[in-house]
Amino acid sequence: MIARYRALFSVPGFTRLLVSSVLARLPSGMFSLAILLLMRARSGSFLAAGVAVGAFALAGALAGPLLGALVDRVGQTRVLVPAALAQGLLLVALALAAQDGAPVTAVVSLAALAGAVQPPVAGCIRALWSQLAADEQALETAYALDATTQEVIWTLGPLLVGSTAVLISPAAAVLACALFTVCGTAFFAASELSSGWRAQARERSRGGALASPGLRALLVTVTLAGVVIGAVEVGLTALAVTHDARWAAGPLLALFSIGSMAGGLIYSAARWRRAIGLRYVAVLLATAVAVSPLVAVHALAGAYPLALLAGMGVAPLLSCQFSLVGALALAGAQTEAFTWQRGATIAGMSVGSTLGGSLIDIHGPAGAFALGCAGVALAGALAILWRGRIEPAPREPETTGALELAHS
Repeated sequence: MIARYRALFSVPGFTRLLVSSVLARLPSGMFSLAILLLMRARSGSFLAAGVAVGAFALAGALAGPLLGALVDRVGQTRVLVPAALAQGLLLVALALAAQDGAPVTAVVSLAALAGAVQPPVAGCIRALWSQLAADEQALETAYALDATTQEVIWTLGPLLVGSTAVLISPAAAVLACALFTVCGTAFFAASELSSGWRAQARERSRGGALASPGLRALLVTVTLAGVVIGAVEVGLTALAVTHDARWAAGPLLALFSIGSMAGGLIYSAARWRRAIGLRYVAVLLATAVAVSPLVAVHALAGAYPLALLAGMGVAPLLSCQFSLVGALALAGAQTEAFTWQRGATIAGMSVGSTLGGSLIDIHGPAGAFALGCAGVALAGALAILWRGRIEPAPREPETTGALELAHS
């Protein structure tokens, strides 16, 4: 494993690319909580706050593929920088509007606009991995590293928002999101690897990324797999609340993320001989098994190790999805394909948290955990049924990959 990571980091510019992508994507782990706290302070209503967060997320999920398709046409820098500046300005306007007591509808509208112009950094860096890696093993290591570092974003982001909101104000937390968006995206887009990236084909199919039947089938499983993340997160929070220990929600969610990081490291350390489609099925079903003990948990003390166990499938799951998206995407539509994967994951998480919350009212936290198990198990069943569609052809070795250039 160390040798594979060393090979990646030996590529000129790789370290900067990875670090800058984490900084640029850090607001993804900050937006929801920052907007929630801002709107709660502005309106005193969690309903209004939830609507604003939902508007931001929904607008981002809908507009993301459009920005991804634009990247595939004109390049990364020409899309990322204007999008970052636009989002930064809209976030500043959002904070000022809330501070000045603007109508809730106006603040929600600003939140939606800010979400719609979120720079597609995640899709951009995943499109770059296929051009950096000289072989399939190196590419899978890059995807696994990407999936693992995402947990840093989801863990560190809320901590930054919480501390900023307490020490300064919720508006300052939103302004911090704007700062990271603009500076992090500019740092990423100015790198030689990003600014020099070009799509693999000038001609695009009429249907864009969704013209790939395999990708369409995969996205259904991605959405269902996202349900388990949203359901487990809301379930762990509810479990802490039902035991009169709200403070325990943070540690439980942190353990869920730590489990994901551990699973990602274990996954990337292995040398896999089975096809990626079969491996994806195995990870989906293993995730369902890993989450299932939470359904029967009654004591808070028992939830801590089970939260860690439940998270261990998340990063490997995302890593498999990244590999499949990269292989199934049509030439000239790779960035768009990755933005569809991100949007499908967010949609699944939203369904998981919303429907899971409803089930908690009826069946307690076990209802949310059962929903998560059912969602990812159904994704596994469909992946088995559609394996012929989602199993990509073997990837041809790159002759101009950056890993080869690094040793030339």
